[in-house]
Amino acid sequence: MQCLLRVSLQLVTFALIAACANYPLGMTEDEWNRLSPQQQLDARERQALLNQAEHARRAEAARHKAEQEREEQQRYQAMLANAGPGDIVQCVLQNGEGYYGSSWHPAEPVGFSLLRNYTQTVSFAEQGRPTRSITTELTYNGANIRVCRLNNRDCSNVAATQNQLRNGISQNIQVNRAIRGTLYCDIPNHDRVRYRPQQ
Repeated sequence: MQCLLRVSLQLVTFALIAACANYPLGMTEDEWNRLSPQQQLDARERQALLNQAEHARRAEAARHKAEQEREEQQRYQAMLANAGPGDIVQCVLQNGEGYYGSSWHPAEPVGFSLLRNYTQTVSFAEQGRPTRSITTELTYNGANIRVCRLNNRDCSNVAATQNQLRNGISQNIQVNRAIRGTLYCDIPNHDRVRYRPQQ
């Protein structure tokens, strides 16, 4: 019991030392020690105000980002609802492998729809480990389906005519240090498929 108490006291002491080692306003230990107690109090208060302002800035940035994402989702849903024949292609990655960590591992099969002239992100999770995934950017322009690493680096391209896409096309893709496998894509029957915004 005494051993446990001694270890607990040591941990508390180390925590206090670590907390005291960080001086406000980016000061060094020397600068901090040269201040009077009142100046140290003022410095801590100024640091608290700076921390509060930074917290408010980050909260506003997060709110702004969430609003942009909501608006983008609404725009995407409106485009889907008004899509014409050949504006949407549906794809499935089969026998896929993702570059997780520093080597290739099997990826979960993923199906997705692409809207013409709209860049979409698609994540491919590692098989059996859904917390590990690779995120890619995909675009479809009516004749090409492009699969890229984020920021349009290291892309793989599937070229096909509208007629080929109506019948369905399979092609092997490989995006360096991201994803590889067989990509099957086709254009859904526009008469039978209706896209409506999600509520």
